[in-house]
Amino acid sequence: MSGNSKVHHGVPAKSLTVLKPQKLGRHHHKIPQFIKETTNKNPRLMADYFVRNYRISLELSKLDVQEAHKKVPDCIYRSPMGKVGFSIDRALLTEALECYYGGTIVPSQDAPPISTSEQRMRNRLGLDLTYIFARALLSGETFGELERYENDYEESSWEYVAEFEYISHLTESRSSIFIHLDTELVDELTSRLAGPQPTRLTGNPVDHIKHLPVRLDCVIAAAQLPLSQVLGLQVNDILMMRPLDRYEVRINQQKLFRGTVFEEDGALFLTSLESVKTQ
Repeated sequence: MSGNSKVHHGVPAKSLTVLKPQKLGRHHHKIPQFIKETTNKNPRLMADYFVRNYRISLELSKLDVQEAHKKVPDCIYRSPMGKVGFSIDRALLTEALECYYGGTIVPSQDAPPISTSEQRMRNRLGLDLTYIFARALLSGETFGELERYENDYEESSWEYVAEFEYISHLTESRSSIFIHLDTELVDELTSRLAGPQPTRLTGNPVDHIKHLPVRLDCVIAAAQLPLSQVLGLQVNDILMMRPLDRYEVRINQQKLFRGTVFEEDGALFLTSLESVKTQ
């Protein structure tokens, strides 16, 4: 085989772009940037929630939106627009739990298994923070009513996961909140970002063409001058023009009709149209 080979050997698989059929023809790539832009407009939405409800002062350190990885969300909620997953690091979860019940000592990372209180707190945080996340994306609207979804026989297909990393001013530790978006929800967000769909026209296409707007130009006078005289024209110069006997009506510089102009009640009208025969 001669020439340059189109097969590149030794290229790491991770460096190759894998095309996903469900994303072809859709603007899924706009979702991560849109999430980042809306968060940058008001980066303290979630932090203010923790201050208001749990007296925890947080500062947003990093926002990262990636394609969903193998991490499974702790809570899954179903909405009319699709499924949302929620996860929160154990350190921030226990800090919220302790502050909510009036504690002052934050547990260490080596905590016992998740308790019932922590599960209830995680579910409460998941609902509240998901609503905040949705309102930021949809300019005050939400994904609709969220209900806890538990189905061991159905595997959810997650498209993107947004990681909000916060620094706690109390413990100076870093903890993350993860919000997962499934394929159905991403499709709905993508369609909203694309704007309203154009109205499909029905019926005979020829009839639609007949209703297209066309610009008519009526040439009342015309003159032919040498280029030197045109270049020598100055502001406020006066050109002697003679009106045409029959005014030309043009469409896109093409002569179509000839006619005459008359005035009535201060308005000009074009009449006596006759077709211009083209060679």
